[in-house]
Amino acid sequence: MNDKDHALAGEAATSISETIKQNAITNNGDGNVVMQDITARDITINIASGLPPEVKQKKEELKARVQSLADNLSVLKEQIAPAEIPADFEPPSDPAYSKIKWRKLLQALQHKGCILFVGPEIAINEQGNSLHREFYKVLTEDFDDIEYLEQEGFFTPESDEEILYDVLEYYSKDFPTQNKIGRKLLEQFAQIPFDLILSLCPDDTMRRIFEDYDLEHRFLFYDGSKQEIDAAENTTVIYNVLGNAADNGRYIFTHEQFYQYLNKIIIPSAIKKKIQDASHFLFIGFDFDKWYNRLLLFILDFEQKRSGGHRLIVGNKKIKEDIEKFIEKQFNITFVDNEYSQFIEWLSLNAAQEGLLRNLNQVFVQNNFRALKYISIRVTDDDKLEDLLKMEELTTAIDQKIEQFKKRIQN
Repeated sequence: MNDKDHALAGEAATSISETIKQNAITNNGDGNVVMQDITARDITINIASGLPPEVKQKKEELKARVQSLADNLSVLKEQIAPAEIPADFEPPSDPAYSKIKWRKLLQALQHKGCILFVGPEIAINEQGNSLHREFYKVLTEDFDDIEYLEQEGFFTPESDEEILYDVLEYYSKDFPTQNKIGRKLLEQFAQIPFDLILSLCPDDTMRRIFEDYDLEHRFLFYDGSKQEIDAAENTTVIYNVLGNAADNGRYIFTHEQFYQYLNKIIIPSAIKKKIQDASHFLFIGFDFDKWYNRLLLFILDFEQKRSGGHRLIVGNKKIKEDIEKFIEKQFNITFVDNEYSQFIEWLSLNAAQEGLLRNLNQVFVQNNFRALKYISIRVTDDDKLEDLLKMEELTTAIDQKIEQFKKRIQN
């Protein structure tokens, strides 16, 4: 999407949210909102008589386009297979599985008390190599005066300005197409209702997933300025803790930047409160042999242990034994030596049993039905050409998203 499409998508998302509120019913006292399905039959545009010719023509054009998109969504809805949920899930006899307190973890998810941390190690190529490190190596070959210190995880001083445009171009254009393995895993995590997702990656893959599937969310990233969000806002928050290279090419790439970051950490207060209030934490894609990752645990107040909490680092264990012991003792974190794909399969099966798993394809179809219903109401009621032209732009944005969605589900 270009900037204009993102803006239109944002306006459409706001409209969808309002429409959702109008079509929601509430379960028996548990506060969980259940949505009433909208179908193509619910989307109608009525055109009054006596309108100026140009207004009538635009309404008729929009009526045809909206009906066509609704029909497309109906076809897609039939093509989307519902997720198969085993009637009886038999827990595997795996030591890694037994390390996880599943009942408490699912309770934390249900009550918005579980936070997902996403690290850069989740983005790998087919050979199992980090996409980030492979890119950094290519960068150093193109510049004679910079070097990537792999053990440290940083570039040499003042490299950030030199590599700025290369970084921006890579993370906004090339990385999203290369990150097939990491994106697939994160799409599975996006099916789980995390209230807060903290990414320490240079990329914005999780935000793109939420936008592509029209999942309601707020996205923020560190840019050195003070940012705040409404603490009462009832939506998933995605926060890029160290920056978003896909947006402006900037991320914490050097020791000097990291030092400055430590001196003026500006994590939004509502996000800090979510971290303080949470009881469960999942770390995916982290290399805790890197000293700065361990330091970030102090920054996020992880040395404050809470009774009943559960903190898990998932992944193939490559960490040194003494560092593992330090992290377990200092931060009360349990290491689960397991493939990411195996863990998310276990998590999905357990979440499905509790009705916590959402089908992203179904969410996309329903939310776009709601967006079209919103547009149909506006087109019926609005008699000004300028208002109808705005609805035309929203319709075009939805059309593009549906076409992109078709390509995704066909791959």
